[in-house]
Amino acid sequence: MSNLFENDELSFKYSNNWKKMDVDDDLENCLAIFDHKSGYSRVMIVKYPEEGLSLEYLKSAIEDIPRVETLKCVKSDFIIIGNKESYELIAIDESHEPPLKTRSIACIGGRDAYVFNFMSFGLENPDEEAFLNIYRTLEFK
Repeated sequence: MSNLFENDELSFKYSNNWKKMDVDDDLENCLAIFDHKSGYSRVMIVKYPEEGLSLEYLKSAIEDIPRVETLKCVKSDFIIIGNKESYELIAIDESHEPPLKTRSIACIGGRDAYVFNFMSFGLENPDEEAFLNIYRTLEFK
């Protein structure tokens, strides 16, 4: 991990395999977007101000987000990763070749909720471990 993303609220490290992208102003509350050099993976970090009520609340809110019919939830659970209590949702869309896999990990920092969304093509994408390494280095200020 040789790069550092940092703002007034949080910081995390990411490797040179990730490129920080410009965030479109239309993406409300999006803090950052990173594309992996493989071309098969993207990470979006989104902040939901004043929504960090509880992990149970986050679970309910994330599960209720409308999704395309072909994106099927395969895992929804509370986890501990990087010493942070988190909520994780994994969904797969097999109508693509290779399949689209999403892995969202949410946590609470202060009164705010943060969701790290990993989107990738391929069910066994090695970029996923690099995404988890980013999340493991997450620190709130």
